[in-house]
Amino acid sequence: MPIVLNKYENSYRLALWSLSEPLEFFEQNARMTAADLSVYQNIGSSSRKKEWLAVRVLLNEVLGFWPQINYSETGKPLLRNHTRHLSISHSRSMVGILLCTNPYAGIDIEKTDRNIEKVSARFLSESELEQMKKQPGDFSRVLYWCAKEAIYKAVSESNVLFSKQIFIREVNSNGTIAASFTSKIETLDFQLNYMVYDEHMVVWTI
Repeated sequence: MPIVLNKYENSYRLALWSLSEPLEFFEQNARMTAADLSVYQNIGSSSRKKEWLAVRVLLNEVLGFWPQINYSETGKPLLRNHTRHLSISHSRSMVGILLCTNPYAGIDIEKTDRNIEKVSARFLSESELEQMKKQPGDFSRVLYWCAKEAIYKAVSESNVLFSKQIFIREVNSNGTIAASFTSKIETLDFQLNYMVYDEHMVVWTI
């Protein structure tokens, strides 16, 4: 299926693609440079190949031209032929892109039934664990995980300690999140949006 969501605001554009097509569909429809093809041929798994191609097909659908993507040393995607800042996320059944005027662009997508109980202590502080008990719904851990992943992608720094440097201050029922990231030199405040779409949690910076 093609684009399932294409949300446009003044400061950002969010688009999602449900990965119901076979890999061959994306191979037939994606346009790759020689450099892209070299990278693509070194991707091992077919599911990862599909995600990699789907991001580029999705960007072409949204932008109207094929993207030229480089990556920073920390792995942050950089659009060479567009002024907006890019963030990418994918699960096995969905890919998403976020285009922002804000340089701190970050998006994360996870299945709502992903079990991350075992890693909770690694990415949540004690106060967040207490705070989470007050959150309604069954997806609070996945929501916090996605929010922290989105911020991690946005700041593009190495060796970030999720439980100590990224803090979720407030999760609101209107689909917004207040959070912060503390580096060695400064603290940055973040506002994020979140939603559940087709059994996926989607969180993005605004």
